[in-house]
Amino acid sequence: MKRFCIACGVFRKDLEEILPEMEDAPEVRYLEGGLHAEPALLRRELQKAIDEVSRDVERIILLYGVCGKGIIGLKSEYQSIIIPRVHDCISLFLGGGREYKKQFSHVPGSYYISSGWYEEQVQPKGRGSRRKKSPHHSSEYVDSLDEDILTERFGKENSRAVTDFFDGWKKNYSRAVYIDTGGEEQDKYESYAKSLAEENNWNYTRLNGSRRLIRRCFEKDPVSDAEILVVPPGRELTFDPASDLIGFSTAYKQENEPRILDFDENSCLKDSPGRSVGLGIDAGGTYTDAVLFDFQNRKVLARAKSPTTKWKYSEGIMAAVEQLPEEGLGRVDLVSLSTTLVTNAIVESNLHPVGLLLMPLGREGTEAMSHTPTAVVRGRMNIEGNITEDIDPEEIAETARMMVSRHNVGAFAVSGYGASVNPELELRIKKIIRETTGRDVCCGHELSGTLNFYVRAHTAVLNAGVIPIMEEFLDEMTSALRDLSINAPQLVVKGDGSVMTGAYASEFPVQTALCGPAASMAGARYLTGLEDALVIDVGGTTSDIGFLENGLVSVCDEGASIGSWRTHVKAVDMQTSGLGGDSAIVFDRQLWHIGPERITPFCALNAQYSLSAPLDRSDVIAGNPSQVLQWLSLTGKTPSFKLTSQETQLMEVLKDGPMLIKDIGAKLCQGVWKLIKSERLEKAYCIQRAGLTPTDIYHLQGKMELWSAPDLEKYFALVLELQKESGNAVMARLETLISEKLGGTVLQSLFPEASEQSFMTTVWGRGNRLMSLTPVLQIPVIGLGAPASLILKDVVAGLGGKLLLPENGDVANAVGAVTSEVSVVSEARIVPGTAGMFAVQGLDGLEERESLEEAEELCLQALVERTRHIARKAGTSCGHVSVKVEDKTAEAAGGEILFLERVYRAALTGAPDLV
Repeated sequence: MKRFCIACGVFRKDLEEILPEMEDAPEVRYLEGGLHAEPALLRRELQKAIDEVSRDVERIILLYGVCGKGIIGLKSEYQSIIIPRVHDCISLFLGGGREYKKQFSHVPGSYYISSGWYEEQVQPKGRGSRRKKSPHHSSEYVDSLDEDILTERFGKENSRAVTDFFDGWKKNYSRAVYIDTGGEEQDKYESYAKSLAEENNWNYTRLNGSRRLIRRCFEKDPVSDAEILVVPPGRELTFDPASDLIGFSTAYKQENEPRILDFDENSCLKDSPGRSVGLGIDAGGTYTDAVLFDFQNRKVLARAKSPTTKWKYSEGIMAAVEQLPEEGLGRVDLVSLSTTLVTNAIVESNLHPVGLLLMPLGREGTEAMSHTPTAVVRGRMNIEGNITEDIDPEEIAETARMMVSRHNVGAFAVSGYGASVNPELELRIKKIIRETTGRDVCCGHELSGTLNFYVRAHTAVLNAGVIPIMEEFLDEMTSALRDLSINAPQLVVKGDGSVMTGAYASEFPVQTALCGPAASMAGARYLTGLEDALVIDVGGTTSDIGFLENGLVSVCDEGASIGSWRTHVKAVDMQTSGLGGDSAIVFDRQLWHIGPERITPFCALNAQYSLSAPLDRSDVIAGNPSQVLQWLSLTGKTPSFKLTSQETQLMEVLKDGPMLIKDIGAKLCQGVWKLIKSERLEKAYCIQRAGLTPTDIYHLQGKMELWSAPDLEKYFALVLELQKESGNAVMARLETLISEKLGGTVLQSLFPEASEQSFMTTVWGRGNRLMSLTPVLQIPVIGLGAPASLILKDVVAGLGGKLLLPENGDVANAVGAVTSEVSVVSEARIVPGTAGMFAVQGLDGLEERESLEEAEELCLQALVERTRHIARKAGTSCGHVSVKVEDKTAEAAGGEILFLERVYRAALTGAPDLV
C-alpha cells in the first residue's frame, strides 16, 4: 500500500530520525511551522497539499492536530486519511492527549520547546517576529527586532514601546518546558529552553517526551480509536468540542423531498367490526352528554344531558345515561368516555403523591424541579445516549422504599438526560422500583420524545399522579354500567381526538388531558364530513376554538400547557375563551361584564326551587354590584375537610334552600356581603353559585327553552334596579359584548402572531379612519353546543364567515367520542455516530451501523413493530403503518451538504377492534 505523509515542519527533526527505521517509509511533504496561528490559511494550504497527492497513493498520513480548527472541512476524494486525535503537536511530542492535559492543568502558562520547534524557528502565537539564523554560527539565533535598527527608525522611546508590544506574549507564560523526544543535540535544545526561562524570569521544567503516538500514525493497518482516526475517502474532517475528538462527516446522499413509506400487515377496518350500538359519553365542565349511536346505520338513536358532578363524575354520567331508552342501552356493546377528570385534577393540583427520580446531565440538584419528593440518583448519559455512568440498583431500591415510607407515594416517575435517545437506564430503574415497591412507575421517554428531560419529568409526574384517579373512575364506571346490565368494553378519548382502551388509559392517563375539546372537534368532523373547518364549541363554562386540517384534529406537537404545568402531551391545538352559556353576567361600577367565572343560570336553579318570595323585596340599593343578587345553594356533596365556624353556619342556613348573597350577608356578616367566605366550599363543589347568565338572557328573549323558569322576569327586573337602562337596551348591550369578546378570541386563533388587542379591535371594527376593512373567512365555521346558534350568529357574520350548525351539534363531543378511531404516532431518528457510523436513536436501546442504508433498515423495522405494538395495546389490530422520512442538513463552508439527522415519523390509524 502506497502512503504519503503531510506534516507540519515541527516534526521534521523527529521524522528524519524515525522514518529511516521503517520499512516502506512514505514520502513526506513538510508545510511551514506556525500556520496554526492562521487557521484559514492552514486549511487552504493543507487542502491544496492533499489535492496534489498522486492518485496512486492509497493513504495520506496527516501529522497535525486540531490546530485552531484549521483541519475542519479537509477531505481527500481518493485516499483515506490517518490523523492523530490530538489538539496540537505538543500532545504528539508528549505521547498523547492525556499527558498534555495533565501538564496543562498543572501549569497552564507553559511555553513548550522541542528539537523540532527549535529547528523550525516557530514562535508562539502573539509574538510579532520570527527568529533568524545568525550569519556567523548556524546554531545561534538573533531576534529580528534589532534594537539599533528600531532606534534608528523610530527613536529611542518609540523603539522601546515597539519592543514591549511585540514581547507582550511573554506575559502569558510562567514556565519554559523542554520536551526531550530523543535524538541528537539534546543539550543544545535544552540549553536554549533554559536560557529562555532565565531571560523571562520563568520557571524551567524538563519532560521526557515520546514518539509513540507519532509512530502509531505510520502503522501498516491502523484502526480508529481514541488516539488515531482513519477517515474514508470523501469524508470531511470535523471536530466535536463536547467529546473533544476529531471526527469525520458521514457518507450521505441527500433526499431533496420528504418520503412517505407504507408498511402493510393487514387491511384496516373503517368501522367497529360487528358493533351494534355504542354509548358515547362526554362529561364536560358544565354538562354531561350521552348518546346512543347505531354503528350499522351510522346515526344517533337517542341523546340526553345532565349537569356534570365533578366531585364524582360517575354520578352525573349515569344521570344522563339513565335518561336514554332502556331498549337501546340493552344493545350497547361499546362505551367511549370523554371527561375533564384528568384536566381538572392537574389544574387543581389534586394529584396523588408521586416519587420522582432524576438522572440529569451533570451533578446538579433538583433546583429546576419544585416537586417533592425528588431524588437525583446515579446513572448518566450524554446527548448521544451513551452511558457515562451506570445506575446503582441498591441506591434505586433504597430511595424508592424511603419515598414510600416517608412520603406515602403511590406511584413513581423517572426521567433521565438522554433517555429519549436511549431509554435503557430509565427502563432498568422502572423494573427495580416495581420489584421493590409494587407501585406504578412512569418513564419520561414513554410519554415524550423531547430532548428536554425536565419537561419529560414534569409530564411523567403528572401521569403518575393521576393514574389512581383514572383507575378509580374506570372502576366506578364499570360498576355503574353493570348495574344497568351494560357489560361492554370501555374506550377513553385522548387529547388528540383519538381513543384508547381503558387499560391503556390507566397506564397513561395524562394523554386524556384536554380530551373534551378534542372529542368535540372529532364530532364536528363526523357530523359535517368536512376536511377543513374552524370549529367553535360553545359550552357552559368556555368556548373552545380549534381547526380541522385535512380531516384531522389540529394538535399542538410542542405539547399542551395544562394550568401552570408545561407538558409534552400532544393535545388539540385550540384557543379558549372564558365565555359560555353559563358565564356570569355582572353589573359593577356602572359597567356590564361577562365571564370568565361560570355560575349556574338562574333559570336552571328556578326550575328546581320556587324563588319568588325573595324577589318581592324592595331593599335593593342602586349602585351596588350585581353580585349581591347572586344565589348560593347546596349541591348535596359533603365537605371532606374541617369547616370554619362561618362555613358551618353557611352550610346550615342553606339547608332551607337557595339564598341571595345580600340576605346571607345580612344574616351572617352584619350586612357586609363581601365578608362571606364561600370560596373553599364552591371549589369543592359543596355549594354552587347562581345568577344572571347568557342562557337567562336567551330565555328572556324566547330564543331558548331548556328550563321552565316562572320567576326569571321578576329576577331580571330586580337586577335592572341596580342601573338606569331598560331591559331591552341591556340585552342588546350584552349581546354586543358577547360577540366582541368571543370574536376577539376567534381572531387570535386566526392570527396567533398578532397578539395586540388594538389589531383585534381594528379588524372587528372594520378598520379605522384611514382604511376600511371587510373580513372574509375562507373556511366554514362549525358551531357546536346548545347556545351556538345564538352566541355565534353575530360573531361569524362579523368576520364574514359561513356558520354551519349540524344536527346533534349540541352533543357533538359525545358523538366524537363514540365514532373516533385509535391513532398512534411514533418517532425515531438516525444521526451521525462515532467514527463515521450512523446511530439509530429513539428506540429501546442505542444501535449503530456502518452505512445509512443499514441504519435505515434497522430503524424502520423496529419503528414499525413498535408502532404496531402500541396500537394493539391502544385497541386496534390494524397493521398499516405510514412513515414520513425527512432529512435535516446543513451547508458546509465549501458548499458541501452535511448530514445532521434523518427523522422517521410513523402513524397508524384503525378501528378499535381489540377491546
